[in-house]
Amino acid sequence: MSKPEDSGLERDYCAGVLSLRKLAEIYGLTEGAIRKRAIKNGWVRNKPEGTQKSTQVRKTGTQKKTVRTTEKKPAAEIKKNAEPEPEPRHEILFDPAEFGLNQQQGIFAEQVAMGKSRIDAYRQAGYSCEGDTAYAAASRLYRNVKVAKAVRYLRDKFQQRYSAEIDEIIHQLVSITRANPNDLSQYRRVNCRHCWGEHHLYQWRDIAEFDRAAAAAAKDGKKDPEYGGLGFCDTADPNPDCPKCFGEGSGHVFIPDTRDLEGDARWLYTGVKQTKFGIEVQAASQEAARRDLIKLLEIRASRKNGDPVVGDDPHEDADLTDEQLHEALEELGYGRRKNQLDEKLDDS
Repeated sequence: MSKPEDSGLERDYCAGVLSLRKLAEIYGLTEGAIRKRAIKNGWVRNKPEGTQKSTQVRKTGTQKKTVRTTEKKPAAEIKKNAEPEPEPRHEILFDPAEFGLNQQQGIFAEQVAMGKSRIDAYRQAGYSCEGDTAYAAASRLYRNVKVAKAVRYLRDKFQQRYSAEIDEIIHQLVSITRANPNDLSQYRRVNCRHCWGEHHLYQWRDIAEFDRAAAAAAKDGKKDPEYGGLGFCDTADPNPDCPKCFGEGSGHVFIPDTRDLEGDARWLYTGVKQTKFGIEVQAASQEAARRDLIKLLEIRASRKNGDPVVGDDPHEDADLTDEQLHEALEELGYGRRKNQLDEKLDDS
């Protein structure tokens, strides 16, 4: 007859679901002790579904057959005992699924929006690439349309610049007024082909460019083109001693990648327009922003001084009411929209 404490052990042993090692851990016994009790009390261990037996038979001369049977654990038990998947390194502040992203991509987007570099955000998200491969992978991830949309959303969420609160609109207008237009487009004076060539002869980018020019000249029956060396760079400064351009170089228009605009330039930039003359960078009017900023500051100052503003009661709290803010902003052409950020994202 089995001992009272063996009742649970007998049930679990006979069920055959848990391994002997697991039973030993649960009941505080050794595997050998469990086997002895099973033999002593006649316990029969069932074979769970999916269990397979493999039999190995050895024959040596006239010796009897030696049979060794091993049990393979079912796949369900192996999966159950497997190590759990690692959890994310930290909790992120938005739902990546709303943008079609997985957890790692969501962490990457959040880290970029918080000001981390692409490679730092890539490592923070738990990706395993290293070196140049990591930078290339991080750049591809950064250019992903869904990731870029999440980054824009989070940047605007963090900065809270699209909610229709007077202080935040003032912040936006201040950013426009102090932004540097050179961050959007630049007109550069760069070196000509003769500035840094040997003896101020025509300088080529590489030997392939020279060979093409030489082949074209030979085909047309012209003499070989002049050779002032290799290594011409479009963005180098003019040579003040150049006898060809007299140190003035040549004009060159440069437009940066507007996806990477940061700080005040993000608010100054409003888009690009393709015209018959080329690309036109569009920007907010800094003069209009200064006028609106002055008006809003006057409204806030008069409100704090107790002067009536749009039917104001000087004995109320210093903050503008929703109605007063609506009228003041509407007068300046902004309007009162609580969901400006969501509308902007929908439009994009």
